[in-house]
Amino acid sequence: MMTTEERPKDLTPIPTSWSVRWRAVRLQVVPVIVFLAVTAVIVVQWRKLDGGGIPGIAEGVRSTVTCPQPAVVQEVVVQPYEWVEAGQPVAILRPVDPRAKLDLLQSALQMARLRLEPSLADQNALDFERLRMENLRLKQELAVAEVELQRAESALRRSALLRKANLVSEDSYELSLSARDKSQVEIAEKRKAINEIEGRLTTLRTMGEPESPGINHPLQTVLAQLDEKMLQAETNWYPVTLLAPISGMVHLVNRQPGEFAAEGEPLFTINSSRSDRIVGYLRQPYAVEPELGMKVEVVTRSRHRQKFTAEISQIGAQVETITNALAVVRPFAFMDAGLPIVVKVPPDVNVRPGEIFDILFSSPGLGMKAALRGSDLATSAPWKLQ
Repeated sequence: MMTTEERPKDLTPIPTSWSVRWRAVRLQVVPVIVFLAVTAVIVVQWRKLDGGGIPGIAEGVRSTVTCPQPAVVQEVVVQPYEWVEAGQPVAILRPVDPRAKLDLLQSALQMARLRLEPSLADQNALDFERLRMENLRLKQELAVAEVELQRAESALRRSALLRKANLVSEDSYELSLSARDKSQVEIAEKRKAINEIEGRLTTLRTMGEPESPGINHPLQTVLAQLDEKMLQAETNWYPVTLLAPISGMVHLVNRQPGEFAAEGEPLFTINSSRSDRIVGYLRQPYAVEPELGMKVEVVTRSRHRQKFTAEISQIGAQVETITNALAVVRPFAFMDAGLPIVVKVPPDVNVRPGEIFDILFSSPGLGMKAALRGSDLATSAPWKLQ
């Protein structure tokens, strides 16, 4: 075996190929560079989170156009995903309510009966005349009773003179006396009845005299109400045009021409194109204690992320079950719940309803744990989303 001293000194080293060198770089240097780059990206992303964050979804105005009464859809003016303005016709209905014809007939019968029967003014005038005739009869009887009283008093005076002369008996005198008392009582009662009747006539004079104005006012009011009901019953047979209550895009069309729609059945759903609030859910344990007016940063999830500053306008009174796209059911859990937080969108920011955002709290001291508690659920494995 050749020793070191025996080796020739003019031997050159064997050259190393570039493929071997590149392989060494890939195995030793590239992993370190990738690790440092990933670490730097993670640090930069965490530094963007001043506090904790939760996902939020934009909510817009959603209007449902329902059928006002049983009807058949005669024409559908709009189609799904078509833009409509407030007040624009969306459908034409033909009512098929069988009660409308019966209501119309009943209203016509009531009006005919009221027009054929004596009016209230005529009845009041007749009663007034009857009461006045009764008053005149009592006055006539009072005059007769006064004459009878004068005759009874004369007979009583004669009986008294004859009794003193013992020309008549005691019974005849008492008979004259009782006739005089009877006439006095009759006159007193008739005068009392006449006074009561005249007072009543004074009270009813405005209603009972035919020349008094406004006598037919109650009847005219009833007839006007019946005319209005008849007009409503007639219009129930006319086609009804449904108008869009808000400006937005038609999302659902539940009925087509020729189909029957029941009363209160949803026919169309119209969604607004802009949202004025974002709703997020703060899950337990709370990373931050929200307050009304607290400033937050809202970050979009578009390719080029944008952010804007907003404030909390409402906080839920209780923890609620999450039923929208933000629900994330963890393993061995039946539902997802959180405290709802409403963020008001500034007027100069256009937010599309249904879009998901990241709501970042600016409270200091929350750190990376707070961010993980709020925002990691939105980026969980797809099989966890519902």
